[in-house]
Amino acid sequence: MTIRTAIFSSLLILGQLLIGSPVFAETRLAPQHEIIAEGETKLSPYFSVSLEGNGWLSPRILRTYHHENGKKTLLGFARFSKHASRQNGYALSEDGMTLLYFHQKLPGQKKLDKRSGLYEFRHGRGDQHLHHFINNSQYLPVQVPSNTLVFTKLSKRTDTLRMDSEIYLRDTNGSEKRWQP
Repeated sequence: MTIRTAIFSSLLILGQLLIGSPVFAETRLAPQHEIIAEGETKLSPYFSVSLEGNGWLSPRILRTYHHENGKKTLLGFARFSKHASRQNGYALSEDGMTLLYFHQKLPGQKKLDKRSGLYEFRHGRGDQHLHHFINNSQYLPVQVPSNTLVFTKLSKRTDTLRMDSEIYLRDTNGSEKRWQP
């Protein structure tokens, strides 16, 4: 056996062990019940989301819509990783009337006259901007209720050029708390 063959065999065995590892499986993809299907998904009579793009030539974008009187209105859009889950995209109240969602100003996307950030839309009341400097890419290895989403608050330290971040959970009832592992 040559050295090249031995190294290749060792890497192949290591790769198979990693793929079967529970730690690797947990971080590889979102839990099946949390994956957002490509295309449009109706969440309630008042809201839907649409996941588009393949991530290679065009970024994956999650668009959020409000439906009222037969009219569909775009609320916002955000980049969305193929490894992300529902908890990184939206949270819907049990009655289907309140939606938490993210909006990011992205190049090449339809212009919306609103700031980037975390929003709450309540059918019959409208939009409310909750946080400006946030990130929706934080993934927790635990299941969160469907009315709860995960986000990261970013803050610039005044004494340095560093950005600090803390992970938060927010639900459609207005409860927000810092996540402690």
